[in-house]
Amino acid sequence: MKREKLYITPKEGKNCVFTIVHESGEALASHFCSNLGYARSDLESGRPERQKEWKKRFGNYEVLIIGDDDLTDDELIKRNHELFEANPKEE
Repeated sequence: MKREKLYITPKEGKNCVFTIVHESGEALASHFCSNLGYARSDLESGRPERQKEWKKRFGNYEVLIIGDDDLTDDELIKRNHELFEANPKEE
C-alpha cells in the first residue's frame, strides 16, 4: 500500500517559515520556527488535530524533509503551480 508523503521545506534555515506540503504540491500548513529541529513538531508531530485530519485525508502518511528522497524543491514548486492552475480561486 502506497503511503502518502508530506514534505517539510526548506531543508535548512534558522528563524524562517517552514511549510509542510503534500506530495501533490498542496501546501497544508506553515510555521515560523527558530530552526528545522523544531519544524516537525510545530507542523505535525506536536499537532494531534492535524495528524487526525491528515490521517483521514491521506491514510497512512509519512513526513519527510525535502531532500530525504528524490523529490526536489523545484519539482514540489512545479507541482504546486500545476495544482493552483488546475484549481483557480474564484473572485
